[in-house]
Amino acid sequence: MSQPPAMTVATRQALVRQLIEQDPTLSARKIAGQIGVSKDTVLRDLEAIRRADAQAAPEPPAAELDDEPDGDRLILVLDAPLRQALAVLRGIRGRPDTPRENVAAVRAAIRAMADHITEQGRS
Repeated sequence: MSQPPAMTVATRQALVRQLIEQDPTLSARKIAGQIGVSKDTVLRDLEAIRRADAQAAPEPPAAELDDEPDGDRLILVLDAPLRQALAVLRGIRGRPDTPRENVAAVRAAIRAMADHITEQGRS
């Protein structure tokens, strides 16, 4: 009985990315079990994915993220439901999934909600 052909690194990393996007709570051990590699291989793949993402979409400078000169920040964990909501907000304008576009989408949504609430209060 022959073994199935080994998947390429790119294919494996794409599969790891897909699994972690579907369920960000998956452990490296569970991912490894699902795709048939070691936990250490998954950890290396996750690090490679993180580096590739950082190079593809560098974090905007703090001055571009903060309205306040003192640098006040609100940090949100991008879990699956929030990622889906951001995708909808970006999709309205056909924007890519980058940190800068996510910040713009969140700001626009917060401002729109505040405007809506203010208008409702005036009615």
